[in-house]
Amino acid sequence: MRDGSGRWGLGLAALAAVAIPFAVIAALDPRIGWLRPRPASETVQAPPSRLPDRSPAEATSAPRPEARSETRSESWPPAPERPCPVCAAADAPAPLRGALPDPDIQIPDVSAERAAQRERLIGWTAHPDRVSGSAAALDLIGLVFTAPRDPGTGYRPLAIDLAGAPDRAVVVVTEQPLRLALTSLPPDRAGALGVEASAAFGLADGRSGLLAGFRALPYGAAAVAPVLDPSRFGPGTLRDFCAALRLWAVQFGLPVGRTRYTLIENPTQIALAGEAVHTDGTARGRVSGRRLARLCRA
Repeated sequence: MRDGSGRWGLGLAALAAVAIPFAVIAALDPRIGWLRPRPASETVQAPPSRLPDRSPAEATSAPRPEARSETRSESWPPAPERPCPVCAAADAPAPLRGALPDPDIQIPDVSAERAAQRERLIGWTAHPDRVSGSAAALDLIGLVFTAPRDPGTGYRPLAIDLAGAPDRAVVVVTEQPLRLALTSLPPDRAGALGVEASAAFGLADGRSGLLAGFRALPYGAAAVAPVLDPSRFGPGTLRDFCAALRLWAVQFGLPVGRTRYTLIENPTQIALAGEAVHTDGTARGRVSGRRLARLCRA
């Protein structure tokens, strides 16, 4: 109803305030059922689609969709492989520039020959217990060769005679191949000769127990003594020489003061008579005893 001004009165507002709570209760109360879930029997189902009638044999022989898709995929040609746009190409080998990759001087393979030589020399080396104490003094003899060897010969021949000095032993230090012959007293003396070499060497008349030992680069030694020569004397040369001198002194069981060093040029024969040294070469110098010991302590 309207009042005199043409507007609804308070009656409409009161009616709305009473009706709204009843509407909410009716919507939420399951007994009324406006929003309750419907049972399955009340759900409307679509009529099933009709399929063409087929015999049981046709139904059994008909391929399944998965099988048909597999058959088609097997008959299709494989997809071509596409290049990988982000894969790095394999590094090409570096071209040779006319030089061998090995910086060493190229020589024939003589490893088998060296191994056989080493085994033969070890068979001619005395037991270390027979070497220690077998001499009263030790001579290290450095060899310098300035003349070419005779044409057609292999190793340089060098004869060493210790018959006149049965209480002395000799270690030759060489940088060229040698063929050594030894004369001793008694003839079967053990451990009278040692060799320190940066080149190969052999024995003219090898026998068991002749050598006191050897160190040679071709036969596997890691380092050997250089020939101590005044023309190329230096701290490194002296250090390496003195290290080898100490090794040989220990091998013979002698102090360094009982050793002697002699430098000889182009010899083919060396003979010891007591403390004297005779040779067909040229003696270039000698250091012995305490002087040599002081030199190696410096």
